[in-house]
Amino acid sequence: MRRYTSLRWAALVAAAGVALAGCAGGADSGGSSGAPASSADSGPSGVGSREAGSEADSAAPESAGGADQDLTSEHIAREAGLDITVKDLDKSVERVRSVAEDADGRISSEQTRTDPDRQWSSTRIEVTVPAEELDATLAELEDLGEVTERTSETTDLSSTYTDTDARVRTMKKSISRLEKLLDGAEDLGQVIKIEDELTDREADLESLTRRLKALEKRTTTAPITLDLSTESAPVNDEEETGFVAGLQHGWSAFTSSVAVLVTVLGAVLPFAVVAALVLGPLWWWIRRRRSGVSEP
Repeated sequence: MRRYTSLRWAALVAAAGVALAGCAGGADSGGSSGAPASSADSGPSGVGSREAGSEADSAAPESAGGADQDLTSEHIAREAGLDITVKDLDKSVERVRSVAEDADGRISSEQTRTDPDRQWSSTRIEVTVPAEELDATLAELEDLGEVTERTSETTDLSSTYTDTDARVRTMKKSISRLEKLLDGAEDLGQVIKIEDELTDREADLESLTRRLKALEKRTTTAPITLDLSTESAPVNDEEETGFVAGLQHGWSAFTSSVAVLVTVLGAVLPFAVVAALVLGPLWWWIRRRRSGVSEP
């Protein structure tokens, strides 16, 4: 009986141990199975987060650099004008050509006007030089003669240039994506739709590119408008006196009178000829008649 009781207690202790071991094993297996599931679920997203984070980190310096570049770079358009009185117009024009050539510039247009009495003449020349040579070129051109007027204008095109350049780059990326879609398209309707969209965006890109080139030209070159003119003939307002002056005035009055007389004679002569042709025969007939009446 005592032996049976001892065996019974031993069996109970062993069962309790197995139960405790089973609980502990279940807890361990539950914890270990939960951890891999969590890591498996978070694994791809974690990798994606890291990739996104690395892309964001690599993109951040680029965008920051782009912002700094946009802030520090300036796109300034400059133009100027000069009105100069010169002594010799032809030599001054040749000098302008030489100055423009030395500055790696060019003559855009040239127009010359001359007074009918040839008392003065003027030339308007459009000179285009590199923007960095504008001040030096103006200094040389001012030595042509007396500067009567000088104008200068500056326009800041930085924001317009930056915006246009960004639109060009965005449009190029969009066209590249459409080209990839077109390569993978199999449906005819989808191909036609993508091609139409691609054509429109290529036209927009061409327009934006032309605009960007025009902005670059305005900011890298500077036009100068030159108005060159000669001095008018001096007018002598002082009245001349003396014998020679009187003789000149008298001769001028005589020639003026002769001119008037000749003009009047020229105007009357046609009427005199007509009157002689009409009145001459009439006067002869009347005289002859009177002579015939007086003879008896």
